[in-house]
Amino acid sequence: MSLKIKGITAMKWSSMGTLFSIVIQVTQLITISRMLKPSDYGLIGMIMVVIGFAATLGDMGISNAIIHRQQVTKNQLSSLYIVNLVTSAFVCTLVWFSAPYVALFYQEPQLIDLMHWMCWICLIPAFGQQSQVLFQKELKFKQIAKIDIISYLIGFLVVFFGAYYGYGVYALVWSYLANAAFKSICLTVLGWRIWRPKLHFAWADLKGFIRYGMYQLGASSLQMLISNFDYLIIGRLLGAEKLGYYTFAFQLCVMPFQKIFPLISQVSLPIFAKIQDQLGLLRKSYLQLIGMVSYVNAPIYFGLIVVAPYLVPFLFGEKWGPSIPLIQVLAAMVFIRTIVMPMQPLLQAKGRADIVFKFTVISMLLQLPALTAGAMIGGIKGVTVAYLSVQVLIFFVHYLYTVRSVLGPCFWQYVGNLAPSIGCSLLMCLGVLGINYLFDLISIPQEQQYHLAIQVVGGVLLYGGIIYFFNRQVLQSIKKIAINKGN
Repeated sequence: MSLKIKGITAMKWSSMGTLFSIVIQVTQLITISRMLKPSDYGLIGMIMVVIGFAATLGDMGISNAIIHRQQVTKNQLSSLYIVNLVTSAFVCTLVWFSAPYVALFYQEPQLIDLMHWMCWICLIPAFGQQSQVLFQKELKFKQIAKIDIISYLIGFLVVFFGAYYGYGVYALVWSYLANAAFKSICLTVLGWRIWRPKLHFAWADLKGFIRYGMYQLGASSLQMLISNFDYLIIGRLLGAEKLGYYTFAFQLCVMPFQKIFPLISQVSLPIFAKIQDQLGLLRKSYLQLIGMVSYVNAPIYFGLIVVAPYLVPFLFGEKWGPSIPLIQVLAAMVFIRTIVMPMQPLLQAKGRADIVFKFTVISMLLQLPALTAGAMIGGIKGVTVAYLSVQVLIFFVHYLYTVRSVLGPCFWQYVGNLAPSIGCSLLMCLGVLGINYLFDLISIPQEQQYHLAIQVVGGVLLYGGIIYFFNRQVLQSIKKIAINKGN
């Protein structure tokens, strides 16, 4: 099977898994947000800052190192598996004993017990992680997609019944644990049928992997710190309830990105790794990738800015009204982030984890003071505005420092691949606003649900029509991917 066919087949299965997981998580957010309090979301937001950082330490960047190295022996895989288990167990223990200090930092005593539950998230995935990496490396996404779908469904059922019976934030905690446990068990069982790690360890097996992994670990750790610094500031300065509103807004905005980016990374990383020495093909593939990604992301985030005032009260309830202006600003910020992030798998494929690390340091130095000043001056709204402002600056730094250094000067090609989707999305938003204005002008009374339906349906039809009129080649490319059967 050719690499192209493998890539298309992998994309189809990853897309299917992504679609189902989005449906499940949106359903979860709609139902659970009506049962839980903003402070419950705030508490889980405080915990996930620590757990996300700790989980990154447990992996040590080894997963991406395995994908980057085209030839990996069975002895090396066994040694790496043991290292991953030992490191994850150490991190799990560290999180358990750090719980009182985290609770003291946030001034929330309830966090101690919650973190004693959540620390197992640092260990449980380690048992099946190498199996997932090997499936990913060979573009075998059918197994991963099926496991992901069932894992999210199990997590949803746990949080739904937990919230229904009044367990509050614990329902969210148990959902994370159930999802991670089921996924890890399935990956371990399926993966060990193909390759079972043996009781073997040698320091010589780690040569090359640890150096690559340390750069990757440093970059991932800093990225995790940067991504969660807003949670740290708001949780420490403004408390759980304010952080709950921010967490809800951020989760709603970042959910499409969280689903689409792993899909892009999982499929593009092994493909980029196989063509890493062909600069012309690599540049063409990357520019096409960000263009296609933008055609998906731009209408989602531009549309969210327009429909947020109607979407939030209708789907989630009036109590989440304070999150609406936060959603509108964060949607613009996350869209810019979706443009920057596809460079990460390319750099990993090229073995340039050093550039990822240095770019992350630059981003941190720009972001930390800006978010701190934003929180002190304008509270949670100030944080969102500061976040957006810094992300615009990071976009230009990203091109100058990463894109140009790896792919060569290609600014106008880079912008040219983004401009059509952004233009089509802006036209769509103007059309939706025009429809709203027309209904208001002729004084047609509208219930909230009808207004939202008109915006969503009108926006989808407008966007499809605009693309068909201006760039129907995009629709043809998507159609080819959809109907290609692959093997």
